[in-house]
Amino acid sequence: MNHFSPVRAGCAWACILACALGCSRHTERADSDSARSASPVLSATRPSAVADPSSRYALDNSLPGVREPHVGKNSETTELLTEAISPYTAGLFVDDYCIYLLTDHVAYRLVPGTSPEQIPLENGGAAAVTRSGIVYWSKGGIWQVPRTGGKPSRLASLAHQPQRFMAADDDFSWLDMPTRDHFLIQTLKHGKVRTLVDYQGRIETAAMDAGQVFFVQRDTASSWRIGSVSTGGSAPAYASPKTGPTPALLAVADDVFYYDLRSGEVRRLSADLSHEQTLLKGLVCSPLAVSVRIYCPNMEGMFELAQHRGAKPLPLFPSRRRITSVAASARYLAWLEDAGPNRLSLKMIRLVLDDAPEPH
Repeated sequence: MNHFSPVRAGCAWACILACALGCSRHTERADSDSARSASPVLSATRPSAVADPSSRYALDNSLPGVREPHVGKNSETTELLTEAISPYTAGLFVDDYCIYLLTDHVAYRLVPGTSPEQIPLENGGAAAVTRSGIVYWSKGGIWQVPRTGGKPSRLASLAHQPQRFMAADDDFSWLDMPTRDHFLIQTLKHGKVRTLVDYQGRIETAAMDAGQVFFVQRDTASSWRIGSVSTGGSAPAYASPKTGPTPALLAVADDVFYYDLRSGEVRRLSADLSHEQTLLKGLVCSPLAVSVRIYCPNMEGMFELAQHRGAKPLPLFPSRRRITSVAASARYLAWLEDAGPNRLSLKMIRLVLDDAPEPH
């Protein structure tokens, strides 16, 4: 078997900056009429086997409580669909039961082993999936459609389209940019729009977990901070300031995880923003996803990493294409690949962890 090694951050600097710029919701959305009208094509590509876990990059299980992941009998890399649209304008959501691909005009609900279901959705690329529905903006308002499709309901009026929506459980919020260098983080409270953060400057990205919004706020041309605010309306709190390029995104699973471009480190920040530690240095991890474990795509493929300091990355599979988005649950790992001009490929792998119950 041919082993593949982690990419050094310095060697992939240009690629990561390009990915950060391409994945940002602040950039112009590149669509075409042909891309919008195209229908998904189920792939007949033969699944490829995952990498051998006995690789020299296998997880360090010397610490107490670290569980060895294993793969089920159907745990090959599988292409679910391809679509003629840019992967940089699409959203991705995964839970233990299905995968959602969110595009500008339709949401695809994919239960592994079945055909994709299509849900009409205007401006769906900036949408978010809650426990009960898909939240999006259209026609001067915020709407929600059931996760399985159906009639959408209007939740509130909102004059213009937000940059992006964030969601966790039944809560959601959004990042708005009324003017250049003026950003708002807002949510709904009893059907009324409520502003949580009003910042005269740039907020580069945001994510949610358990009623809390975490965001990256640029303070000056060279400094930035990670902040948090409760959807209940408390004053924002901030971590210590940092310098250099801002993270392309935040991933939240109890704590906050991000890839620091300046140091080439995967970092974990406590939810109260008081403690931060470096988990790994020298492995490019952008974009990234966190569930039970951390998932790091880069120029060589997909790596899995335990959530503790000193864990070693486990290579899951190589990839010749750029991975633009990744999402994970305890059951599934899904990602989008750039399959050519205005074309994406949605792929998945089935994950089985020792204590993950089978979905019913």
